[in-house]
Amino acid sequence: MTHQADDFVQLGATRDGLDPYLDCARRRGMRAVLVETPAYLRWRRMLGRASFDLELPVEQPQEPAEVATALAGAGVAPRLVLSGFERYVYAGFELARVVRAAPWPYVGERFRPLDKHQQREALRRSGTEVHQPRFALVGTDEAAELEYPQVVKPSDGGGGLGVLLVDDPHQRQCAVELIQGMRNYGGGEFVSVIAEEFVKGPELSLQGVAHDGRPHLLSVCEKLTTLEEVPGVPGLSGFREVGHLARHGSTADGGLLELAERCLHAAGYQEGPFHVDVIQGQAGPVFVEMGFRLSGGALVALVERATGARWAEAVFAVHLDRRPPAVPPARERAVGQITAVSQEELTAGAELARAGHDVEVVRAAPFPSGDALEAADREVLASDLSRHTGSVGRVLATAANCSEAQALLRPLVATRLRG
Repeated sequence: MTHQADDFVQLGATRDGLDPYLDCARRRGMRAVLVETPAYLRWRRMLGRASFDLELPVEQPQEPAEVATALAGAGVAPRLVLSGFERYVYAGFELARVVRAAPWPYVGERFRPLDKHQQREALRRSGTEVHQPRFALVGTDEAAELEYPQVVKPSDGGGGLGVLLVDDPHQRQCAVELIQGMRNYGGGEFVSVIAEEFVKGPELSLQGVAHDGRPHLLSVCEKLTTLEEVPGVPGLSGFREVGHLARHGSTADGGLLELAERCLHAAGYQEGPFHVDVIQGQAGPVFVEMGFRLSGGALVALVERATGARWAEAVFAVHLDRRPPAVPPARERAVGQITAVSQEELTAGAELARAGHDVEVVRAAPFPSGDALEAADREVLASDLSRHTGSVGRVLATAANCSEAQALLRPLVATRLRG
């Protein structure tokens, strides 16, 4: 028997331990359905994450037809389909179109989420003045013309998987071979590999919701990023985000808001959550990439703490109620967080709290050993185990502005940060 058409379907589990869409569905009395690989569903239970009303194992959640068949077989009639993880964004929007559920058609009847290379091409074709680094698909003549240093990455990766900094052709070849030997989350090869000239400068991300093709910015986050050596490949480094400093979206200058508007226009994205990563270059903001989903890394909670905005609720409201997101009034404060990887970092945070600073330490439950997984599951989850384990908690600091929050948090992770 088919369930009444009031089901919420989340394609792909979040990796940061937060389940904001699940909370929204429950507040609305909707049945919440999670679709994931059998391996990740088993791992998720080992992690002690919250249970959805129905959890459907699908071998290839990135294949919309396979997901649609599984939903029909389980009697699920989706009213809303959203992706919880970057890997499944492409399938999520196609699935919504196939089953005629929100966010289709208001997201744009012809909208298809663009991968990282397609985003750059769309911005280049649109003729808008969006600064972006020179780029090319690896293996093309255009790639040989790029200057070093370069960033090399999969065009359809996520969570920093396979994003590498290279200084010369030999390193680039090593990076390409490394990426081609990887598997995307849940298995499968990457679509392509892109190289782009490295732009140095402060890194920012914008969090927002699109409505009728217009961006509503909830927050601006400044990033703390580190370079990590790639084991077994001397001289090759990858990127990892160590922390974020969030402030109200109203503090975004005109250049950032204009960039967000042009990104939405170039992508043809009319409605839904988005985030845009930029680098503050000498000539203004430089586009890095755009995501058509909520951010991971516990940013949903950080955004709410800093701004009062409930990002997931705004997404449900725009898709189900057809109303623009309610952006709370500006707050004269900023909230920062670092992801701690040692007890020493958590202890240093606790000492700040004891000294009277507005600091909170959030300890994470220990990750189970990957050895507890069957060999087949370890293979499927290899990318998850490399990118989404190792944290022992977070340290959060509230201050008058991002500079003050950073002054509190940066010493905790100074040995990990790049210059």
